[in-house]
Amino acid sequence: MASTFLGINIGKSGLYTYQSALNTTAHNAANAETTGYSRQIINIRASKPISVSSTYGMVGTGVTATGITQVRNNYYDVKYRSNCAISGSYSTKSYYSTQVENYFNEIENSGVLVNLENMSNSLQELSKDPSSITVKTQLTQYGVSLTEQVNYLATSLAKIQEEANTELKNSCDRINSLSQQIATLTKQINTVEVNGVVANDLRDTRNLLVDELSQYANISVSENVVNNDVGKTTYVVKLDGKTIVDTTEYVKLQVVPKQRIM
Repeated sequence: MASTFLGINIGKSGLYTYQSALNTTAHNAANAETTGYSRQIINIRASKPISVSSTYGMVGTGVTATGITQVRNNYYDVKYRSNCAISGSYSTKSYYSTQVENYFNEIENSGVLVNLENMSNSLQELSKDPSSITVKTQLTQYGVSLTEQVNYLATSLAKIQEEANTELKNSCDRINSLSQQIATLTKQINTVEVNGVVANDLRDTRNLLVDELSQYANISVSENVVNNDVGKTTYVVKLDGKTIVDTTEYVKLQVVPKQRIM
């Protein structure tokens, strides 16, 4: 039997539900410029109808909100992160290739090739007149110039190598920091969602960290529900095929110097 105030309750359900929809819209507008934010929508369905003693069957009881979900496509996440890894790789290669190229930038009157050519010509002249003091002096000067040039290149390349090693160490530290934050956020998300609430904003923050992580290497992400329980999920992040985040645990990477073969 329908209540006398059924019509009022139906109206009230509409007010409450669409107030939530307006709040969600306001939340989207407020975060229009927020990096990593995903637009949210409210899921609405008709409330459970009730049976009445009448020939027309059941009567509707209004509307209800079943939850708020993100408008996000996992396909684009995968593509974006894959291209981030490619971009990061080529960007680093381009930078260091340019650095090396700048030191080997042979110009008309200097450089290793010019000095080698000058020495070769002096040796040929000396072979024609081994007693020539002038040619010997010139050959010596070219030899000193070539030695200085080679030493300069060796020192410069060593500095580039040192810079690359420093960047590698910093990248490793940043990867460890990101992995730790992702594991911490996953724990917070599971704690919230175990009560049936979707932690959309926390998920945005986690996705933003994963996006940054993809700039360092190829990554893959998988999330699975545990035993069909709401809110209990595993979240695994792999870097170049190796697991670095497993739900609330993470693996700390370490930079190890390469052993030189004597």
